[in-house]
Amino acid sequence: MIEGVSEETTEPDEEDTRLEVIEGSPEIPTMSESETCKEAAQIVVAMARGILEKGQDELEKVGMEVGALADAVDARADFYTACIEDRDVKRVGFTPDDDFPIPRNSFPERAQKPARKPKDEEPPEWSVSIESIYVTSPNWDKEDQKTRQWKGKDQIRRDCYFIIEDTEFWYKVKNKALHVEVLDNLKVQWAFQNTDGRPKNRRVLRVLEFNGDKLADPLPPEAVRAILGQYSEYEANIEQRSLFDQ
Repeated sequence: MIEGVSEETTEPDEEDTRLEVIEGSPEIPTMSESETCKEAAQIVVAMARGILEKGQDELEKVGMEVGALADAVDARADFYTACIEDRDVKRVGFTPDDDFPIPRNSFPERAQKPARKPKDEEPPEWSVSIESIYVTSPNWDKEDQKTRQWKGKDQIRRDCYFIIEDTEFWYKVKNKALHVEVLDNLKVQWAFQNTDGRPKNRRVLRVLEFNGDKLADPLPPEAVRAILGQYSEYEANIEQRSLFDQ
């Protein structure tokens, strides 16, 4: 008979397996409100000193004549203008030390307000109108329109170049669902920008009729705004005879 041998096991002491947990995290020292204000004041003083001390060419190199920084340069010019008007001021300095490195003969240059760089002009507002177009040179390649635009005559017989963005129109072109003639007539809802009194950047948003066949209704104002943003309505001059009246 073989006697069973039992292996004695011991459980680890509770004290040996206990983990010490430290709640919370070390506090990060923070600056008081007065200390924060003091630091901010020192930064402002350093910036003001730099603007007042540096020469005109140095300020132009860092672009101080553009944006909101130009106001600081104008204030600098006003300061030196006041120094010129006060004949008792011979030199100026901007440190607590008895040091005045900027002589009076440099005041006039520093009193000149630099010419500000002009801001980028806002693009002309879009105008939208419904007109009839007499096509003289179409371009049936949708992806090639930026290279060679459509050409035609607008409602008052002016030459015009334009692109067609109407996806429904191009779907009909792809499926050969249009009645094409040698010289095509379009009625369109298009957008353009007036530059120097002439319409530019014409974009046909919707082709309404093609050779007398109705294709679509005009886009509603909210749809036009989604494409162009803000725009104004333009009523084409229809008092003059057009090619469509002949």
